[in-house]
Amino acid sequence: MTLLYPRITTAEAKRLLARYENLPLEDIKRQAGPSAVAFYGTTGGAPVSPARLQRLTEALRDCAHRAGHPRPPTHHNKIAFDRESAKVLHTTMDIVPAEAGQPDVWTHLAACLLPDIVTWRFGGTRTLERWIGTGLVRHAFARLWWQAHVLQVADGSSTDYSLLDRLSESDLNQIFERRSIGGTPPLAQALARELSGPSIEQTSVPRRAVVRDVTKRLRRLLPFTSFASLDEAVIQRRIHALLIESIEALEDEIMRQNRGATSDP
Repeated sequence: MTLLYPRITTAEAKRLLARYENLPLEDIKRQAGPSAVAFYGTTGGAPVSPARLQRLTEALRDCAHRAGHPRPPTHHNKIAFDRESAKVLHTTMDIVPAEAGQPDVWTHLAACLLPDIVTWRFGGTRTLERWIGTGLVRHAFARLWWQAHVLQVADGSSTDYSLLDRLSESDLNQIFERRSIGGTPPLAQALARELSGPSIEQTSVPRRAVVRDVTKRLRRLLPFTSFASLDEAVIQRRIHALLIESIEALEDEIMRQNRGATSDP
């Protein structure tokens, strides 16, 4: 049966965020909890139990503590929290993509259940997109669930999240901030494999330059190629060829620049 998660409106979330402004983490945590004005979707399913919500919030707070909470997080701490939390969200919520696509679900999770954790991770309430699910690729928790969901690889009775673990934050942004890529799981997985594979590790071209270039090349192909209709093996071969094309073009450009530099008087 589909589980339905509590939701709140944007207006209610903004009222709560104004109340959290400039409060220390402990004071924000004291105000955390399910909203009395929360509502549920009407598309069928059963409201999630209070016990499951409690397990979810406790598990995510444990992730934060292992990443150094309540001390201000370093970049390393933030990434460690994000990777572990993505798996916790995906394995604990038992939520279907249709429900996970509802912005108000994530707004309730951030603004009501875990406001202290969002404040710790992102440093305050001014960046609304981290709290309010207007854009799920930027939301504190929605983006993590979708990363885990899209990059998971089912392996019998278990789920493999190693693709997620192998990617940097910059890599994930290149994939998921472009819905045309992140919204097609086989395509996103193929690109993730190439970005964590040997070809990109062996080139002398800066990694960031390769990632940006291959993503641009892929985006130029999207209007003319229906990747959703292709076999996964075919998609992988095409993305691999695109990566090699990108690396070779960037290597040629670097060589031309070097030749130009040495020929200057």
